[in-house]
Amino acid sequence: MQAKEYQIEAKRTSRINWENKNGPDVAVLGIIGEIGSLASVIKKHQRDGEYYASFEEDFLEESGDVLWYVTTIATRVGLTLDNWPSVGATYADMFAGLYGLHRKIVELTSARDVFVSPRVADAEELKPLIFDILADLQGMLDFRSTSLADIAQSSCDKILSYWCEFSKYPARSFDSKFPWYEQLPRKFTVDFIDIVPGETLIMILNGMQIGDRLTDNSYMEDGYRFHDVFHLAGAVTLGWSPVFRRMIKAKRKSDKQKDEVEDGARAAIIEEAVINHIYDYARPKFLKGMKRVDLDLIKRIQNLVRGYEVQECEPWEWQYCILKSYEMFRLLIEHGGGRLYLNADERSMQFQPLDKEYSEFYR
Repeated sequence: MQAKEYQIEAKRTSRINWENKNGPDVAVLGIIGEIGSLASVIKKHQRDGEYYASFEEDFLEESGDVLWYVTTIATRVGLTLDNWPSVGATYADMFAGLYGLHRKIVELTSARDVFVSPRVADAEELKPLIFDILADLQGMLDFRSTSLADIAQSSCDKILSYWCEFSKYPARSFDSKFPWYEQLPRKFTVDFIDIVPGETLIMILNGMQIGDRLTDNSYMEDGYRFHDVFHLAGAVTLGWSPVFRRMIKAKRKSDKQKDEVEDGARAAIIEEAVINHIYDYARPKFLKGMKRVDLDLIKRIQNLVRGYEVQECEPWEWQYCILKSYEMFRLLIEHGGGRLYLNADERSMQFQPLDKEYSEFYR
């Protein structure tokens, strides 16, 4: 990807509010954080050697994050990046490259006040420094036989996959080639009913109870008995939930390997691990008022599901699943149960309180 093209995409994905008095600090702290992350990757590689299996991937990703902030700052001060440096800075090793890059980034961050209200002259003044930083970054990439153009493309793909909004697209259908009775339902309704208010819950799907009776399994009431909503969210926003598939007896038994690997106990354990990971992240307010989740959380989830069909899901799909499931979770806690209308073709979940008489029927 060429520099000018990447700069356009980086600007499109930037959410820095430069007009806010602390807006420039987001850029400054961001690039400081990313050079720190890059240093951590290089440190672990030095310490662990070949045992740091994801070094190559992590190094390129963190380099891409540094590049994004440098490019975003260049855009802010009015500097156009027509081309990447033709030759990278020469260093004896990656450590020397990192130290040189760090010194120049510290110099760039000292221009923080310029970012508040940049003038035309600021672009020319900062141009040599910014191009030196890019040359240093290219010099480090030379040790891994890659280029700024390469990491620009992967950085762009990563950013767009997180920031884009495609929630109205149908959820994935990993089981579309299987018999209907081995497919997750695309449109269905589930009732969450507290048969012992505040204590014990059952779920009703099409008039039939599914799953076990659930409690919070805690010394204090925290609503965890409603956590099956996360399995439902996985089914209708990701097209994936080994646990829900097991609940409704829709395992893909016509394919022995698929049944054992994708729908088996290990896959279900991984799904529960993902949900517990998210649950711990979301406490105590269960993401109320939040419109984004930490990209690092999504990266950890993607590592957990690596090797399974759901690894195809993009970061925005995981983000949407997490936010939507917690929206429903909060409503279920607030109302002590409720009815969910779920539609995988529209990737939607809608809540409706239950009639008192209906709930009493099951108590």
